[in-house]
Amino acid sequence: MSEPTASPQPSENDSLRSQLFRYAQDLDELMQQHSRLQQQHGMILQSLGREVQGDDLLTAILAASAPLCLITDLQGRILRTGENGNKRQPLLGQGVPGLTLQQLLPVERHAALQAALARFAAQGVLASALQCSLPFQARLTPNGLTYDALAVPKQVGGRIEVHWFLQEGQSTDDSPMQFLMDLVHSATSENGVFLSNPFGTIAAVNQAFCQISGYEDWELVGNNPRILSSGRHENSFYQDFWLELLDKGSWSGTVFNRRKGGQIFLEWQTIKMVENEDGQVVGYLASAVDLSYTDPATRRLQTLAYTDPLTGLPNRRKLVDYLSQTLGSGHAQRHPLALLFIDLNRFKPINDELGHEVGDLVLKEVARRMGKVLLPVDLLARVGGDEFVVVLSGPRRADQAEQVANLLQHALVPSMPIGIHQLKLGASIGCARYPQDAEDMETLLKHADSAMYAAKRFALPFCFFDAGMDSKTLPNLEFDLWQALERGEITLLYQPQVRNDGQALRGCEALMRWKHPVVGDVEPSVFIALAERSGAIVPLGNWALEHACQQLRAWRNAGLLDLTLSLNVSVRQLRDPEFIRLVEASLAENHLPPASLELELNEGQAGMIIQNDTRPIQALRQLGVRIAIDDFGSSFNSLARLNTLSISSLKINAECVQELVHSADARAISNCMIAIGQALGIEVIAQGVENAEQAKVLQAQGCRVIQGFYSGRPVTAETLPALAQVSSTA
Repeated sequence: MSEPTASPQPSENDSLRSQLFRYAQDLDELMQQHSRLQQQHGMILQSLGREVQGDDLLTAILAASAPLCLITDLQGRILRTGENGNKRQPLLGQGVPGLTLQQLLPVERHAALQAALARFAAQGVLASALQCSLPFQARLTPNGLTYDALAVPKQVGGRIEVHWFLQEGQSTDDSPMQFLMDLVHSATSENGVFLSNPFGTIAAVNQAFCQISGYEDWELVGNNPRILSSGRHENSFYQDFWLELLDKGSWSGTVFNRRKGGQIFLEWQTIKMVENEDGQVVGYLASAVDLSYTDPATRRLQTLAYTDPLTGLPNRRKLVDYLSQTLGSGHAQRHPLALLFIDLNRFKPINDELGHEVGDLVLKEVARRMGKVLLPVDLLARVGGDEFVVVLSGPRRADQAEQVANLLQHALVPSMPIGIHQLKLGASIGCARYPQDAEDMETLLKHADSAMYAAKRFALPFCFFDAGMDSKTLPNLEFDLWQALERGEITLLYQPQVRNDGQALRGCEALMRWKHPVVGDVEPSVFIALAERSGAIVPLGNWALEHACQQLRAWRNAGLLDLTLSLNVSVRQLRDPEFIRLVEASLAENHLPPASLELELNEGQAGMIIQNDTRPIQALRQLGVRIAIDDFGSSFNSLARLNTLSISSLKINAECVQELVHSADARAISNCMIAIGQALGIEVIAQGVENAEQAKVLQAQGCRVIQGFYSGRPVTAETLPALAQVSSTA
């Protein structure tokens, strides 16, 4: 007998791409948080009376030291001039204010000037600086001199001005860097100024920068600014910095640097990318303000730097510092530590479908709930989009890792009332312990992350790290789900829906099942959640629709003409522009009356519907397709939605049905749901009916259709006709 063929496993590249994709999803949010943090920094600096105004700082330093400066508006009109005692400048005293730069330059330079001004107008104060030459006309200067110029936009009040820093052209030097180096050397401000070439190497510094850093100029020039690195910033900080600088042309923010003597200090930097008229980067011009002059200010800024602005929790930087200190002090004593890596389940669909504002409120509520079940000695940090980390220190607390994980899971169970929505989340939690799983911070974080992914693979709420869990022989359910259709692992079962008066078959619900070649039968609640999160729900749902309609045609050909086929549908499917055409084609190809197809929206999905989603629902209703709300009563909080969605039936949730016999509250709730259905002309179906007593209560309350083990378990397509014959003779 030949051995079974092993199912393809994800490669290291697949895992890397998955991780990069996960980080990329959070990039936009991280950049927004970064921007908010910089704004907070600026507010603190202004409250301390420091004249630090973002990108204007560099402009102010240059204006105080440059030999000559012309200030124009965005049309090129010269508003005023600036000078610093250099009376040899031939433009001074010529009545320049009131003229335009166009009047000072030859006609052939007008187009380039207009292009530069247009770029400043479009990008505002964040635009990169422009290095160029200005050949002034001979009638305005003694010899028609050409000036090297650096144009920098600056915001003044509500308008943008352009500062043109000028220096008589150096005819013997063709390097555009020389002019910029001269500007840096002439900067006599108490604040530091330095220039880097396009490759990041320091080309020039002023004396104040040497005093701040503790280095001599010859030690800095020719070196990379990394010589000042404090080690307190992660690679992601510098990646975000370069992304913003290259995208916008400007960056302002706080940086922890290290002086030559080893002292770490906080610095406010403003960096301008300098381009020539061809759009090529000439260099990077930067100013630096030493913020260590006041300890309270530093402490306040450090607090901001270590805090997630959305949730108020410690951020990744704080977590890294905390672990560095804890493991550094505890290594000799081997004090145990447990690290829980938490990734939220079902957050991405909420964030995508309902928007970032709702997503932010969910993250705040998650942080609040998890914080309530932890002890003050525990550290809870938000390290990325929907990822959190808990650190449990000490032998006693580390041993309670699994119990703490259970508490965190239970805290997320109740629905979250966010606006008009009742949202449900879960979490996958992985745990790595020090010192048995790792003896350094980086490995500990990596192993906790691996344990979390193992929890996702096996659909577990919690998983300890194991040395073999990174093996390629273990299945990745989310990865495998995308290939399950091709492998023939997905099947449909059909659960009967019967009339509650005489047990006549009303129809059936098509239920998807997945038999994994390694894991075996995967719980529907597990793989449906995976499919929703990954987007695989669309091809899976469309496959189920086509196959269920083909099966319904086969039953009708066999004489079962009055069956109604129910099928779950996702909001993601409704938003697929091809979905309505697929429904039309499936009905037409199988010669089915539209009313024989009933598409069910889970109540949680229905709560995510926005205005645009009602259009495909109305289109389905116009076709004659029935629309049902599944699990009604579990979280739905707006009766007006029932009428808005034009539904044809609703299904009482199984939790309520199971309590009917013993709970007066459950009977009152079901009675209310049935009355609502009757008042709106909506058919009511009770699901999860397991015994005759429950069916009797429902019949007395007026519920005409039931579904559950009492009326029939899910069966194969071949078995259902026999059930129909039994019900017809009952």
